[in-house]
Amino acid sequence: MIKTLAAVSALAMSLALAGAANAQTYLSDWGLADMRTAVAAAEGTVTEDGAQADGTPYVAAKSASGLKFTITGRVCTGPATAKRCKGALLETRFTLGSDSEVQTKIRELDYAAVAISNGGDGDLLLTRYLIFDNGIHRDNLVINISVFVGVSDEVWGKL
Repeated sequence: MIKTLAAVSALAMSLALAGAANAQTYLSDWGLADMRTAVAAAEGTVTEDGAQADGTPYVAAKSASGLKFTITGRVCTGPATAKRCKGALLETRFTLGSDSEVQTKIRELDYAAVAISNGGDGDLLLTRYLIFDNGIHRDNLVINISVFVGVSDEVWGKL
């Protein structure tokens, strides 16, 4: 009986520790330090970061290939100096000659991983939205950034 109780206690303790460790690998929201770490892990360089006028965090970055992109918080709460966000909008723009050229490219390009739209003033806009509800694994965040950069690089090569 004592051996069984000890075994059950040991199992319960190991599950509790595994749960705590697992909680550290998932983000239910993000702040600037989390996103800086993810961009670096995706082999990008943060060129600027901070908060917009309303306190919403943003990160401006550059990929290893030279692609410039931004990550902006969505559904953010907390103090203006340290908001944490439940969503992240990844975005890059390519300036083309005209809006009609943008519309032509939109019809030609088809990627499930990004939304492609007319950003106005001759800009082709690529976006990817990440939802952190119920948690996103830190490694999955890095993969999402890498996928966004990879697709954006491919589009850049077609322009």
